[in-house]
Amino acid sequence: MSSGSKGNSVYIEYGSSRILLDAGLGPRALASRLADIGRSLDDLSAVFLTHEHSDHVRGVKALTKKYPVPVYSTRGTYDQMQRSTGKVRDWRCLDREDEVSVGALQVECYATPHDAVESVAFVVRCGTRRLGHATDLGCINDHVTDRLKKCDALLVEANHDVGLLDSGPYPWPVKQRIKSDVGHLSNEACGALLSAVDHDALQTVVLMHLSEQNNRPEYAVQAAQNALANESIRLVVARQNKPTRLIAID
Repeated sequence: MSSGSKGNSVYIEYGSSRILLDAGLGPRALASRLADIGRSLDDLSAVFLTHEHSDHVRGVKALTKKYPVPVYSTRGTYDQMQRSTGKVRDWRCLDREDEVSVGALQVECYATPHDAVESVAFVVRCGTRRLGHATDLGCINDHVTDRLKKCDALLVEANHDVGLLDSGPYPWPVKQRIKSDVGHLSNEACGALLSAVDHDALQTVVLMHLSEQNNRPEYAVQAAQNALANESIRLVVARQNKPTRLIAID
């Protein structure tokens, strides 16, 4: 739906089970982007939040006020989020290693290294199919790679090109934060993660959270292509200003 520092949200469906990962856009923008792909917020089943940063939770209160769906997050995320958004209706607490059923979808939560309170990402299963999600993490560790192995599709952060970041206009402390172990993955780090979890059944990789200032889509794609052994894997770049088309996992 949207991926970047101005707002993040991922739409996933199977049959009548339809969820969002994050709600960094308001309900009007989300409704418009869902309409672009032939879907509606009226059919939404649940929202899952990764962490409390505003580009991931900005729209959640207004969304759930109009559409009464459950919101899942860790206690730490919710406590921090309330300071900016206030309480949301039907909040449900997740531990960082929980699994939740939403109709036919099984949503696994796992801890990620990011400068937020109890930051998480998700693996979404339906039958034997697995979709792995890994954005807003500063480094790769065994826990992350273990969760993302044997996925049929991956949504993976490729936030910045190190050279562009270093030579760009951001203040030095911001650059250091982005490059830290609790910041964001560079194109090279994204490639290392893909190399660590690549396997024969991987069908699709969506590159997420690209910085408009410190990255270029072609740089991120090249890093991913260099890391993946199978040239037939579909590579997609998620955009900030428009939704990605629906991608089927066979």
